[in-house]
Amino acid sequence: MMKILKTLLLSSIFVLVMCNTGYAQDEINLTLRCDIQALQDGTAAYQACRFVGQDPDTDTRDHTVYANVGDTIFWSGESTDGSGAIDIQKIKYERGTNVFDRDELDGTTTVTGIIKRNTSNKPDYKYTISFKIDGTGKMYSIDPKLKVGD
Repeated sequence: MMKILKTLLLSSIFVLVMCNTGYAQDEINLTLRCDIQALQDGTAAYQACRFVGQDPDTDTRDHTVYANVGDTIFWSGESTDGSGAIDIQKIKYERGTNVFDRDELDGTTTVTGIIKRNTSNKPDYKYTISFKIDGTGKMYSIDPKLKVGD
């Protein structure tokens, strides 16, 4: 009986340790949804585009995503009415704490980045998302924020 209790106790401790140290990193999908006609008519990108799930009272330039070191972020885009594709082509570090391993992350329709550093007690990561409509023509951009580790 004592041997069984000891085995159960050791097994329980092992499970608790693994749960605390072996947490999985998250995948964060950031979808930028844009009104293509408004963009083509000259409306500023921060007014014609919003992130899926963004608080309606928050300016797109102030939209902040919360993440942790090791998380993978996928940036993608879509039009509000299906009239064309929003192709995310670049994520560029602007200021604050650079949470990635380089200043620019490139893609053709989507961009992916893995977070390497946190922003705890440091300035947030401020960056520019550059995108085109159907991969051609004018480059548009929006500059949201990323907060890591708080």
